[in-house]
Amino acid sequence: MTSSAQHRKDPQKGKKEFSTTKGFTLIELLIVVAVIAIITSLALPSYRTIIEKRQVTSGAEQLGAFLSAVQMESVKRSENITVSYSRTDADTWCIGIVTGLTACDCTDTDAATADCKIDDQVRIINESDMMFPGIMAAMDGDGSFVFDPARGLMVDRTDAMELELSSDNNAYALNVQVTATGRVKTCSDNASTDVPGYDLCTVDIQ
Repeated sequence: MTSSAQHRKDPQKGKKEFSTTKGFTLIELLIVVAVIAIITSLALPSYRTIIEKRQVTSGAEQLGAFLSAVQMESVKRSENITVSYSRTDADTWCIGIVTGLTACDCTDTDAATADCKIDDQVRIINESDMMFPGIMAAMDGDGSFVFDPARGLMVDRTDAMELELSSDNNAYALNVQVTATGRVKTCSDNASTDVPGYDLCTVDIQ
């Protein structure tokens, strides 16, 4: 007697014993690829905008925090601290600090020869320390200034410093200013390249 199990049909097969399981057709795959391409093309500009804004905001926050810390250190130590800065191009710049009234050479980062030191530690920030490179568009000012430890002001009230940061495609820009009163602030240079959340600069430092 033939067992009924031998005639049991696979539930995945139809009446003629062919599998009814379906896959994707070429047309369906092409449609999916086209939809993904369209979504990507729409999302890419928004993603790029986020990156451009992040470039300048990250740089401004990092440099602003560094300069504010120097000011606080001057007050805490009750010592004058001189801030020296130099820029050759967007990829070659530096800011260094040293106690006293004499500017130091922030381009020299060698621990054995550098004079931008406090407590025998080299105190320099430059391009290699930044999360996003190549954003330093300009440095305006006399190249150095001194923080007064008594009130956190600049010793020479005619001094001022301004760092201009710009994103890769120059769509967004922020300035970090140190005014004669010692205030460290971040602002947008003009409305065409402003970053939401930052006021326009009210002082033009040259």
